Amino acid sequence: MDIIITSKNNERVFSEKNIITVGTSPACNFVLDLDFEAMLTIQYDFAIKNYVILNTFSNKNILFRSEPLKRLELGSINKIMFKNSNEFLNIKVLQKIPA
Repeated sequence: MDIIITSKNNERVFSEKNIITVGTSPACNFVLDLDFEAMLTIQYDFAIKNYVILNTFSNKNILFRSEPLKRLELGSINKIMFKNSNEFLNIKVLQKIPA
């Protein structure tokens, strides 16, 4: 599966990757510009055959549907917001169709 991650100023496609890190550290696969430390881990869960997103630092400033994000099974499109920031994440999971 492919994942497209879009933020306010960036977009990137990840193909066939089991773990993707998103956060404020330059070591993350997708770097965010926020006033606080944050890290999200997107990982493939083989038991449910889908990606889940985890709020690695349990940061209450990371929101999904206006509530602090803890763990979320990804649907086709997911929008993550950040409290007191105009930064956002859109995470889109693309299913590959077999030929």
